[in-house]
Amino acid sequence: MLEKNHKKYLLRSHLGVIFSLSSSLLLTSYSLPIGALTIPQSTVKFTIAKTPDERQPEAVEQGIEQIPTTPPPASSQPKQPIDSPIPPRVPPATTNSAPAPTSQPSPSQPVDTTPAPTPKPRTSQPVDTAPEPTPKPRTSQPVDTTPAPQPSNNGSTRPSPSRYQPSTQPSTGNRPNRQPAPVSPPKNLKYKPINFVDFAFGILGKGDFQSQGRYFHFYQFEGRENQLIQIRLGGSTDTRRSNNLSLTPYMFLLDPDNNVIVKRSSAQTTGGIKDAFVFVRLPVQGTYTIAVTSSNPGDTGRYSLALRNDRASYNLDESGELTAQSLTLKQNKNPYNVSKFEGKKDQLVSIRVDSVFEEFSPYLVLLNSQGKIVATDNGKDGKYSALIDRARLPEDDTYYVVVVSNNPQQRGRYRLTMY
Repeated sequence: MLEKNHKKYLLRSHLGVIFSLSSSLLLTSYSLPIGALTIPQSTVKFTIAKTPDERQPEAVEQGIEQIPTTPPPASSQPKQPIDSPIPPRVPPATTNSAPAPTSQPSPSQPVDTTPAPTPKPRTSQPVDTAPEPTPKPRTSQPVDTTPAPQPSNNGSTRPSPSRYQPSTQPSTGNRPNRQPAPVSPPKNLKYKPINFVDFAFGILGKGDFQSQGRYFHFYQFEGRENQLIQIRLGGSTDTRRSNNLSLTPYMFLLDPDNNVIVKRSSAQTTGGIKDAFVFVRLPVQGTYTIAVTSSNPGDTGRYSLALRNDRASYNLDESGELTAQSLTLKQNKNPYNVSKFEGKKDQLVSIRVDSVFEEFSPYLVLLNSQGKIVATDNGKDGKYSALIDRARLPEDDTYYVVVVSNNPQQRGRYRLTMY
C-alpha cells in the first residue's frame, strides 16, 4: 500500500516539473528581443497645419491694418457738452438706512462695555465707555448703501440698455448726504403728450423753460421694455426778417428715472433742413421724456417731432464701447472693436452704428474671413452715425464688422445693429 502511494507521488511530481518546463518554453518563444522594444527617433520635423478657423483671425487682423483712414480735420474744436436740464431721480435714503444703524453699533461697543465694569473696579473704564455708544450710531453706511438699488432697473434688459445707467449714476453716488439731492424735476416744467401716429410741431421761444442758456420743450410717452422706437426731430430754415424761425435742433431721450438714454444733434440733409434722427431700444417699461432744445445757446425757432415704432428685424443688436484698452490701428492709433456674424451668399445686410452720447465719430468696415473689404459706410448718415446700406455678401462665410473711431483721441459707447 505504501509503495503504491509512493509511485503516485512520484508521478505527480514528474508531471508538475514537465508542465512548468513546457510553460516556460512557450513564454520564451513569444518574447521579443530587447532591440525590438526601442523606438527609433526620427530627425524629420513635422509642422501641424492650422485649421481654417485658426487662420481667419490672422487674415482679419491683416485686413484691419489695411483699412483706409483719413486724419481728423485740423480745425476741429472740442464741442461744448449739453447736459439734460432734468436731474435723475434718486431713491429715498430712508428705505435702506433703517436696518443699518441697528446692526452696526450692536457688535462693536455695547459688547465691550458690559464685561468691563464687572471684573475690574477701576473707575477709569466706566468713564471711557459710557460716551462711546452715543456717537457710534452716526455712521456713513446708510448713505453709501443707497446707490445699490439703482442698477436694478436694467438687470433684465438686452445689451443696448446696459450702457445708459453708468453715464448718470456715478455723479449722484459720490455725494455724502442724499437728503439735499434733487429727486424731482423743476416745478415749472410743462410736459406735452406725444403718440406714435401724429407729428408734434412747436416753436422754441423766450418764454419757455430755460437751462444752460437754451430753451426747452418736453414731451412724454409710455414705453415697453425692449420696445424698438425711432425719433426724428426736424429743424427749420425759415430766415424771413419778420420772424426768423430757423433752428438747428438738439434732443435728449430720458428713461423713467430721468437718466439720459441717448442724445443727438442735427445733421445737414439734402433739402438744407437740419434734423436729428435716432433708433433706440427701450430698457424698461414706464414713462419716457423727450427734451427738445437748440444746438446753439439762445437760439429760437420752429421744429417738428415724430415718434414711431422701429419695425426693423435686427439680426445683430449689441452695445459696445471704445475705451483706452481697445485695440488700435498701427498706422494712426485709431481705436476699434470687432464683431462677427455668419452670412449667406447673396444676402443683403445693412449695418448701422450710433455713438450714443456723441462722444466719437464712427467709421464702419465689413470684412470677409480672408480680411478683404466687402463694404464700408457711405458717410451720409451724420457725424455720429455710420451706415453700410444693403451690402450683398459674396459667399457663405464668417464676416467681421469693424467699428473704428475717426479720431485717435475720441472714444465712447455705441450701439451696433444689423438688419
